[in-house]
Amino acid sequence: MCKPIPSPCCSRRRFLAFCGTALAWLGLGRYLPATAEAGQNSWQFLRQIITHDPATSRTIMWQSHSLPQDTHLEYRLRADAAPQRVDAGYEYLALDGTVTYTFHAAITGLQPGQSCQYRICWEQQAGTWHTLTTPARDAACHAVLINDSQCADYTVLTRNLRRIMARHADADFLADLGDLTDNGESDWHWRSFFASVGDALVQRPFVPVMGNHECYGLNWQMCLPSRYLAGFALPANGSQRFPGYYYDFNWGPVHFIVLNTQMLELSDLRPGLLTEQLAWLKRVRAQSQLPWQVVLMHKDIIAYGEYQQGTGLTSGISDVGHAFMTAFDALGIDLVLTGHMHTYRNRGHIYQGKHADHGPVYVLYGPSGDQHYEVPANPDFDVVSCPQPTKDNYVTLSATPAQLQLQAWYVDGGHLDTITLQK
Repeated sequence: MCKPIPSPCCSRRRFLAFCGTALAWLGLGRYLPATAEAGQNSWQFLRQIITHDPATSRTIMWQSHSLPQDTHLEYRLRADAAPQRVDAGYEYLALDGTVTYTFHAAITGLQPGQSCQYRICWEQQAGTWHTLTTPARDAACHAVLINDSQCADYTVLTRNLRRIMARHADADFLADLGDLTDNGESDWHWRSFFASVGDALVQRPFVPVMGNHECYGLNWQMCLPSRYLAGFALPANGSQRFPGYYYDFNWGPVHFIVLNTQMLELSDLRPGLLTEQLAWLKRVRAQSQLPWQVVLMHKDIIAYGEYQQGTGLTSGISDVGHAFMTAFDALGIDLVLTGHMHTYRNRGHIYQGKHADHGPVYVLYGPSGDQHYEVPANPDFDVVSCPQPTKDNYVTLSATPAQLQLQAWYVDGGHLDTITLQK
């Protein structure tokens, strides 16, 4: 099994995790980050989750530390219409000294370009009505994508995301390309994450990508990503062994392919992820006729000084790059977005492992949390990079059938880079 190399902040992470647990034991939970639970509600962290076809459906999720009776969802197409009931399923998880029930309800049969209202009901009580809107089939795509939102202090993520979403209030969806939290089994980290993203996920769908920190246990060793899988009811991928690990969805003219880059780290716990994923990738790519093919995945294609278990090197093409780049070339992928290294790098087109005038465009970006590192340059691949240490940054993606534009921004408002692709 690949053992994660402790980062310089591992001791700090353990200390913070201990402090969070100690505060809970002492009844001082008011000093932990605030949650979304309000009033007498027995649930918290309401969120929209992406579906394979968000033009006609949406998954709504929320969670509780208890199991309220008759918990379900209601939705209505007009304010004066009788609400329709959708029964909720749930996942039960007992971990890190806590019990969590995560509920999910699917709204289906919507029309493209339609708005509806939804609310959560339980024990003869009802929550506030919220609005969701489906995209029209011919609509452009406007998305905000953050990365590496993991924090020791999640007030940083709260502040960053408020700035980002205020600047891009019309975003169709929000994506986070992995390392959502710093520890995948920690209840404190996940509650802090959901409290930070707050209303952003009530108003628009969320697109999560599994990172390596989603696979870190409380002992900082590799584990199966149980909290991540319970926390997000994601589009089906047809897999019996890896449901929720990877998926795809369409938005306007873009086919988004969400891949999982934890193949080597999980190989001792659940082998076969790469082989299964490559076969699935070829299948879903062949089924898509949309103009743009965009891959979202956590780990990057370049090593940047990080030891690679497969190659035994710390430079050049990474294990993930060797695993996927040949397939991306063959399948006509237009854009590949990654994170993990906590910096910004635009490599332009790469084909067969070298710079070219065609092939996928590869962009590494982030972070949006408070974990910052010095990342070495790679002059063989870097076309545009940002100064070190990297300031918090994110990207926006806008696409019509004829044009896809990616813009990179600093969270403080500065503009970093623009990439425009034409069909």
